Amino acid sequence: MNEDQVQKQIEQMVKFIRQEAVEKAREIHVKAEEEFNIEKLRMVEAEKARIRAEYERKEKDIEVTKRISQSNHVRAARLNILSERQVQLNNLKEDAQKRLTRLVQSDKYASLLESLIVEGLIRLEGTKVSIRAVSGQATTAKNVLPSAVAKYKTWAEKKGAAFVKEIDITINDVAIKGSCGGVILATAGDKIVLDNTLETRLTLAMEVRLPETRRVLFG
Repeated sequence: MNEDQVQKQIEQMVKFIRQEAVEKAREIHVKAEEEFNIEKLRMVEAEKARIRAEYERKEKDIEVTKRISQSNHVRAARLNILSERQVQLNNLKEDAQKRLTRLVQSDKYASLLESLIVEGLIRLEGTKVSIRAVSGQATTAKNVLPSAVAKYKTWAEKKGAAFVKEIDITINDVAIKGSCGGVILATAGDKIVLDNTLETRLTLAMEVRLPETRRVLFG
């Protein structure tokens, strides 16, 4: 092989090496480009997922806040309605209290007081009962007491009670304060007490008739 042939073969080998290097570089570049695009796509999708999750979280927070606000609004409205209804019930009770005060000042009160005493005696079924009257009403209580005791004894006799002869009803000098009318009865050494004042009877009547009163007032 002469020198020219050797030189030509060397040139071909160099050309081959260069070509292979170019192709290898191109292959590396393409692979790097693919990996970059894959990583870029992964990052984009991850960011999209993060944004979607953040949006869903904020949307959920907004919905929760909205529901809480609606619930608070409904609760406030209900409380307002209940408050207004309670005001009406209180006004009704105050009106009834005023009527009772007028009744006490009328000539019908003595009869009512006698009925309250008789009712209290029957409920206690006591032999020795002391009765407290409202301040300023002791005279009225003493005036109706004989008739009330007679009615109580009649009731006891009809019932066949053996304690009729032992019945001893007295008026206690300790007056009731802060009441417009009625009585408080006590027996068994003041261990058993029955509050039969008009205020207590009114409160009891309001409680018993509350469902009906609500239907009438509020439907």
